[in-house]
Amino acid sequence: MGAETGPVPSKRERTRCAILDAAITVIAEKGLESSSIDDLMATAGMARGTFYNYFHCREEVLHAVVGMLREIITREVISRLPRGLAPEEIIACTTYGYLRFCLDHPRIGTVLAKIGGFSLWEQNEDDTHPGAECIRTAIVKLSEEPTSPTSVRIYLEGLANTLLWRTLAGRLDLNRAEEIIALELRGLGVGNSRISAALDTARRFAATIRTDTAGNT
Repeated sequence: MGAETGPVPSKRERTRCAILDAAITVIAEKGLESSSIDDLMATAGMARGTFYNYFHCREEVLHAVVGMLREIITREVISRLPRGLAPEEIIACTTYGYLRFCLDHPRIGTVLAKIGGFSLWEQNEDDTHPGAECIRTAIVKLSEEPTSPTSVRIYLEGLANTLLWRTLAGRLDLNRAEEIIALELRGLGVGNSRISAALDTARRFAATIRTDTAGNT
């Protein structure tokens, strides 16, 4: 993609982003529990005292990292979902696109796998971009009594994060991941012919993400 134009970030904004970027690197390498403020600031190339100009504690940084990663995944995957797809295609595209993006950006993917608790499916009601609305609608349409939309979200979240962890660890390739996405859709009552079409759509969608986001994060 071409360079985006917009307001130039202030020095304070750039420094804060650099600290968060360093936090992503440290968490990816050492894990959450083994990451210290000293590690973070050494990676950022800044004095420890600078940290406290932006954050009060390590937990506050983690919260900010989660928010930053959510913004990245929303921008690079969810907001790119095409309009007019069937519900099962939305689910397949979201899952496959998430995996593809995280495999192409393993530092981000590793942190997402390690911190857990991140959900592609829990879109805030104030998220008004088309991708968020597509996901909300797809989940409702694939929820059948006695299964609630909340249960469907938990089911999808658990599977997406398990697939992410196993693919990053090299224990699962994308062909096998496709088989599991097919099982996921079958568990939601989607027929085999619709599953095959959904996977074809998801494959094409993931390919566009790989092309468009190369080198952007």
